[in-house]
Amino acid sequence: MRVQAALAPVSFPRFHDAYVAVLKELTSRPQHQITAHGRSGSERLNVSFQLADPTARMPLLTTYRPTVVTHLAEALWLLSGRNDVAMMRHYAPRLASYSKDGFTIPGAGYGARLFRPGPYANGRTAFDTALGLIRAEPDTRRAVLPILGAHEGSDMSCSIAFQLVHREGTLHGICYSRAKDASRGLVADVYSFTFIQELAARLLGVRLGTYTHHVGSMHITDDHQPRIDSLLDEAMAGEPSPLRWSPMPSETTLEMIDEVCAHEQRLRANLTVHTSWSLAHTGLPRYWQSMIALLEIYRQVTYEPDEHVIDPELIEMLDSAHQWMVRHAWPSRMPPLECSGLAS
Repeated sequence: MRVQAALAPVSFPRFHDAYVAVLKELTSRPQHQITAHGRSGSERLNVSFQLADPTARMPLLTTYRPTVVTHLAEALWLLSGRNDVAMMRHYAPRLASYSKDGFTIPGAGYGARLFRPGPYANGRTAFDTALGLIRAEPDTRRAVLPILGAHEGSDMSCSIAFQLVHREGTLHGICYSRAKDASRGLVADVYSFTFIQELAARLLGVRLGTYTHHVGSMHITDDHQPRIDSLLDEAMAGEPSPLRWSPMPSETTLEMIDEVCAHEQRLRANLTVHTSWSLAHTGLPRYWQSMIALLEIYRQVTYEPDEHVIDPELIEMLDSAHQWMVRHAWPSRMPPLECSGLAS
């Protein structure tokens, strides 16, 4: 009997490469053709991959429609411990269709399980508990944030659990999913869980390690196949020159997250306007200023007339990867390149 030389999942330098590889496998080498919830599609079982750089958490593909702001907003939604429709309807109206009662999305809103104090946890969240376990015993194997509960019915979370593993001064993240739509759901989860992992590393004062994602049923539906074909055609045609992803600053605190969430709430309601000057005077690190700048850009696109271009000074606050994504998300709202300093 031949034994495999390595049991670890395939490692990719960034999520862009893993995303393309997963879509290729499901398109060219599906294991099963299945029908679930009235939709047919392709499936591969037991799909795993690892990311060397979890900060490079978005695919750089113009054909990928949801914007980086949508995924940032979802990460903040989770970090706020929310599972309501109200916030995410503003950024992803389609997500509201998953609500059974019109008010909450328990399956997708797993932030309520990770970042809301539990009734039997002495006021601590699952995230607090996991970090406490690591501080008390750095090599612990128990820093697991459970998501899927035995009580769940039809609105069952796709993600089962998220594990933080500290080894030799480095924090690794591992996500376990029972099933995942590779077209969009995978991107949203990788963005959120790598964001949570990076935040945990900064709060613990350790290096950011690898991110690994295990999925029991990785699938795509047939109605998404034309879009996936376009994504793969774009990927095969080449990609942007190397772009910079800024790391979360080491001085990040939970209070900073709360402040960013407060800015998000006011911008979503169009109750405030930000400029590069006002962001510089928040006292937040430049990284978090740039995250709020993304939310302000979305406010401008949402609430200001189409003929208004996005403030070029806000674009200049972003790292080159986020600049590229903003430019391709709203090309008609972009200032001339000589004003923004953007590379092609």
